Amino acid sequence: MLLGAVVNRNSVLFRLKEPLREMIDPDFLLTAELMNKQVLIDAERQNVKARNNLQERNDELLNFVLQKKDEASLRFMDCLRRTDQQHVWNFIYYGGGERFCYLII
Repeated sequence: MLLGAVVNRNSVLFRLKEPLREMIDPDFLLTAELMNKQVLIDAERQNVKARNNLQERNDELLNFVLQKKDEASLRFMDCLRRTDQQHVWNFIYYGGGERFCYLII
């Protein structure tokens, strides 16, 4: 019997996968940074890059991250910040708007 990779369906990344496929920019430094942080291997990076459009590249990227241990998700979040995708980091951190942040001016 062949078993596929286990995906943590309780992960915030899994729950937010649909909107994230439109938000992440996988083409500018992110995949290189993910390799540097050992979230992706080169074959996975190439697989992401080979997809035809942004949504397919992000689906592939998120699938790879979700198949790995929780530490990979934390490193993924760090890589978003390092590649100037703070808006995506905020969206994930605040659960897609389920958690609130109050600013006092």
